[in-house]
Order: sequence, then structure tokens, then C-alpha cells
Amino acid sequence: MKKQLAALLLLLFAFSLSGCGEKAAESEARTVYAMDTVMNLTVYGEKAASALENAEKELHTLDGDVLSRTADGSELFSLNAADGESVSYGADDPLPKLIETALTISEATEGAFDPTLAPVLDAWGFTKDLRRVPSSDELAALLARTGRDKIALEKTADGYSVALSDGAQLDLGGIAKGYAADLLRAQLEKEGVASATLDLGGDVFVMGKKSDGGDWRVAVKDPGDTESYLGIVSASDAFIVTSGVYERYFEENGVRYHHILDPKTGCPAESGLVSVTVLCKNCLLYTSPSPRDSTSCFVLGTDKALALRDDLAAQGVAFELVFVTDDGRVLYTGGLAAAFTPNEESGYTYESLA
Repeated sequence: MKKQLAALLLLLFAFSLSGCGEKAAESEARTVYAMDTVMNLTVYGEKAASALENAEKELHTLDGDVLSRTADGSELFSLNAADGESVSYGADDPLPKLIETALTISEATEGAFDPTLAPVLDAWGFTKDLRRVPSSDELAALLARTGRDKIALEKTADGYSVALSDGAQLDLGGIAKGYAADLLRAQLEKEGVASATLDLGGDVFVMGKKSDGGDWRVAVKDPGDTESYLGIVSASDAFIVTSGVYERYFEENGVRYHHILDPKTGCPAESGLVSVTVLCKNCLLYTSPSPRDSTSCFVLGTDKALALRDDLAAQGVAFELVFVTDDGRVLYTGGLAAAFTPNEESGYTYESLA
């Protein structure tokens, strides 16, 4: 099992903090291993047990049958093994829709998100726990196989066709958990669930409100001290995800290499940041660039990520950001002014951005 350090510490209270003697809300919790990470799912209400069981089944089906790069027979595995041949999909198949979303995000972020970066990640060993520093020649050869132009996606009379060129390989891990959250939310709502917390390996979705009617409180992990936190976000019906240099890294010859790669160089991104947290109310996976792509925002850096936020806001896609810089500052966007509580004992300097 790969070592996954959760980007967030959930401060989620299963019981109402109202008057003494009031009956606590019914809940059911389960730990699930899917999408190469440990997930903690908690559902509240009378139908919690059955709803949670169905949610777990949805996760395993999505992972094993559709999105896994390594499971022989999954749709993504088969596409990567098609050796450039076109593969057909039905109109309701999620894989081509996710690929379409990935292409949209890649374009919107000017390539900071690249779903074809898998061979480069493999070369660094971040997908196989065999860490190494690739040579410049090796990286150059691998980068020649990457880029959204290597993906040919076409709509057909019956659905879609997809082909990968020049040895490209897809990895949709950057948006897979977001889609899973969408799927689980729809499943839970269908079964009458109004309140749940879904920690999908550090990507957190809080559904509804707590049983006392209050917002959930989510603590954003301190990238310099992963046993502590740098602030608390109050939220309901929100997706909160963090990307940071502390999650996966290794050291060689006194140099630390983290797993967030810049698609332009094939090397760990140097953007002046150590972590980025994104909070959004809606997933919008099939209609616009995903606002919760914290990895892209990390690669872009503060200024370009804020410009992306402004561009998407003009399209009606709102999201908020918390940046932690490599010189000890925490910058958070104005929409979080009332929802973000800094940890004044953390040692960071805090600044609210307009």
C-alpha cells in the first residue's frame, strides 16, 4: 500500500452539541481502500448502514472496472494497452466524459494539469515506491509522449471514441476522487441521506450540515508539522482538497524531491509554495474546469492560480484558495474571510487576499 498522508485533519463531530439528554444522530462509519488510498466514510441518519454499503460498492466498481491503471480489464487499463488503436465507449460511460473534463482542465490551466504525465511519475518512482532521479535525457524522451494533443476524443453516433498517440498513457487520478465524490453524493441523496463526511484519502467532501445544524469544521494540515494544523475551515456541502510537498517525497544527495511535477519540465514544481488548499461548493466535473484541482494551482503558483480563479468566477465557477508559501506565509482568498480561522500558534504570517 502506498504511503498516503492525508492533506486534511477532519474535525467532524458525530454528535450534536445541543442540550443534555438529546439523542445523538445515528451514524455508520467505514474505512475503505480504493483508488490506491485509504478512505474514511461516515454517513448519518436512519438509512446510514444500507447507504454506506452501497456507497462502498460504487467506489470499488468505479476503481476496479473503470479508472484503475493497473487492474487488468479496467477501462483505463485497456485504453492504455490499446497501442494507439481507437476504443469505443457508450454515451453513458464515465471514462470518456472524465477524459473530456481532463482535457478542459488542461487547456484552462495552460498544461499545469496533464493527464498524460503518468510515464514521468513512473520514472520518478512516485507511483511504484521506487524513488529515483531520472536523467535529463530520460525525462526529455518521456515528455515527448505527454500533452493533451496526444489524446484524440471524438463523439460518435453511439457515444465516444478515444485514441492515444505516440505512446501516451493516461492517469486520471487528479480528478478521479472528485468524480467519486460526485457519484457518492448522488447515491447518498438518492437513498435519502442528508448528512455525511467523505474523506477520500485527504480529499474531503462534507455533505449537508452536522446534526445540530452547524457547519462542519475541517482543519487544514500544517505542511511544516503534519501533526498540527494551520487553520480551520467551517463549511457545509463543500469539497476541500489540499496538495502539498509533504505528501510524497524522497531525498537524494541532500536534495528533497516531491511528487508534484511540473508537466513542462518533468521535475518537481518550483512555484514558491509548499501547499495549496481548494474549497468549492460544487464539483461541476462535466461542465467546466474543476475548481478543486489543487495540484494545478500548486504548479501555477499564487499569481496564476488567482488569475485562474478570477477567470472561472467570470464563468460562474466559484472556489476559494489557501496558499502556504515557502517563506512562511498563509494567504487565503477573500471568500474565506468569515469561514477560515487561523491557528495563531502555528508560527505563520496570515494574510487575507481580496
